[in-house]
Amino acid sequence: MRRKGLLQVRAQRPPEITGIGSGSEWKFETTALAPDFQHFEVRALASSTPTISIFDYIGDDGDGGGVSASRIAGALRQIGNKPVTVEINSPGGSYFEGVAIYNLLRRHTQPVNVQVLGIAASAASVIAMAGDEIAIAHNAEIMIHEARGLFFGTKSEMKDGWETLGRIDDAMTSTYAARTGRDKAEFDAMIAGKDVFFRGQEAIDAGLADVMMEREAEMPVYASANDFPSDKASLDRFLAKNDMPRSARRDLYRAIGTHNAAEPATPSAGNEPQADLSVLFQALTV
Repeated sequence: MRRKGLLQVRAQRPPEITGIGSGSEWKFETTALAPDFQHFEVRALASSTPTISIFDYIGDDGDGGGVSASRIAGALRQIGNKPVTVEINSPGGSYFEGVAIYNLLRRHTQPVNVQVLGIAASAASVIAMAGDEIAIAHNAEIMIHEARGLFFGTKSEMKDGWETLGRIDDAMTSTYAARTGRDKAEFDAMIAGKDVFFRGQEAIDAGLADVMMEREAEMPVYASANDFPSDKASLDRFLAKNDMPRSARRDLYRAIGTHNAAEPATPSAGNEPQADLSVLFQALTV
């Protein structure tokens, strides 16, 4: 589902965002979100497919929450030299925290696969552009717009604020243009004075995403405790029904200490390899 004309552009990540100053007070965010959209965490799963979930405000939300660049840096250190999936559902927030997160992901030595699950708005849309591949759910959105700031002071200070917002907008649209292969002027005109939402296929058509997610994320449904086998015989039938081989079941029983004491000992008794419990865990989900 990639757009063929953009394959060469997307073979490389957009450039590093530099030269636009600093300051935690610079923010741009959407307001069309529920008031309780907060207090989620960045998670790094130490597995063959580690995932960082960005489900919160970007930067300090003023109430002890938010996703900071330092938390992302820590997650990437935990993951190490592995490909990483970055799930996003964020209203945006601090622009410079977003830039720092973007640059951390951009310099990761292994592929970064972004998945937009809900909304990647404002600063979160910039973070999404760091992906080597950006997948989006059909009903998810990417939102881009001009930077916003609250200013007070002298006319000189107001002028400085106006110039800073201009530099931020220039950096944002340059990033979108580099990722999509489209003219920067298109994005300059697009975001002038308004929020622009791209849902699912619209984001792909705009070049802001590459592929549609093949299936929607679903929470697993776990077997009830009342359905779980209560003795070895019923457990054995349960596992056999779920395609666990007899030899694997024997290894499992030895590992959890439920093997029959009357079974003849073998020369390697007590040194059996640790049982692979993955089939058991799979069997407990439907």
